[in-house]
Amino acid sequence: MIRLLRWTRQHPGLVAELAAYGFWLLVDLVLSVESGVVEPLVAAVAVPLVVLLRRRPGARLVSTAAIAIGLSVAISLIMAVRQAAFATTTPVSALSLTEQLALAIVVVAVLRQCPLRPALLLTAAAALAIVGSPIMRMPESGSSGFGLLSALGWGGAVAIGLVLREIDTRRRAAVEDIRSAERMELARELHDVVAHHVTGIVVAAQAAAVVARTSPDDVDRALAAIETAGSDALTAMRRMVGVLRGQDMEGARTPGAELAEVRTLVHRFDPEARLVRLTGDPGLEHAVLPPGVAATAFRVVQEALTNVRRHAPHVAAVEVDVRIREEALLVSVRNDGVTPAPVGGRSGGFGLVGMSERVAALDGTLTAGPTAPGVWTVSVRIPLRGSR
Repeated sequence: MIRLLRWTRQHPGLVAELAAYGFWLLVDLVLSVESGVVEPLVAAVAVPLVVLLRRRPGARLVSTAAIAIGLSVAISLIMAVRQAAFATTTPVSALSLTEQLALAIVVVAVLRQCPLRPALLLTAAAALAIVGSPIMRMPESGSSGFGLLSALGWGGAVAIGLVLREIDTRRRAAVEDIRSAERMELARELHDVVAHHVTGIVVAAQAAAVVARTSPDDVDRALAAIETAGSDALTAMRRMVGVLRGQDMEGARTPGAELAEVRTLVHRFDPEARLVRLTGDPGLEHAVLPPGVAATAFRVVQEALTNVRRHAPHVAAVEVDVRIREEALLVSVRNDGVTPAPVGGRSGGFGLVGMSERVAALDGTLTAGPTAPGVWTVSVRIPLRGSR
């Protein structure tokens, strides 16, 4: 029972769709039993099943929608041919309400997710299936009225699909703006790193000139220092170019904050130490980390705690864990008290988009999402070897 409730909370859209199908399928079943017409009941079962296949991992929405629409049109044609051949009159129950709902969902889905050309073609085909079904299935049973209602339903589905498509388009644009701004900030901060390394090269070169005159045996050590500083500068420059080109796997961060400041950050968030529990490896705040790793970890914890304030009004416990395992820095922020959110929920914010960009710039990974009912976890893994 608990597992079922958890699955229900994780898939609210699917649960709502199944509930709607179940209700209208019951109505279609009653009408079909009273009229003795079988085809609408077949459509009420077959078309929604095909539409539900779009939720399978790797399923192609265009193919699924085309099959569902084609199946509906085929059933309408079969019923129309039967009426013409046997001169029968089909009752009003020939129209499947469950089938109409499934086709409307298809219209919304293709307009929201598919490329423009196939979306328009499938929407037009769905109009034929939705509006044409009452005309083909019951030409002598007041099909004009049902045709008008079907047209209104198709129009409403088109409107909803276009609105959702516009929302998704704006969201993608906003996410890209966030990522672009983050890349530019990365580039500006990397400029400071490069300037630091170049300054070190100049100083090392000046020192090498002095060493060459006073202690020739130490020249190799001075040249090695210059080589190291030059290599670090080239690495930073390469990462900066990668950021400006939009290559998420490149980049670096300047040490604007250290791990020692995480404790101060937690104290500011919870001065009385009632909510937040900070754990980690002893002495980690004094560890020497590659440039930018500590700063990125600090910013991730900062963003996660900010989201706790915004999205978990009933929080009772927050766990912040920072440790090094297998040559990687692991950061985890886990909290309860998350209120139920609409589909897409808490992940709709843009703060973690920027954090993900920072983490990816260091060859790391960031995951954020519910890990239990009412519990949200942000986890980060940043490799230490590849970040140098």
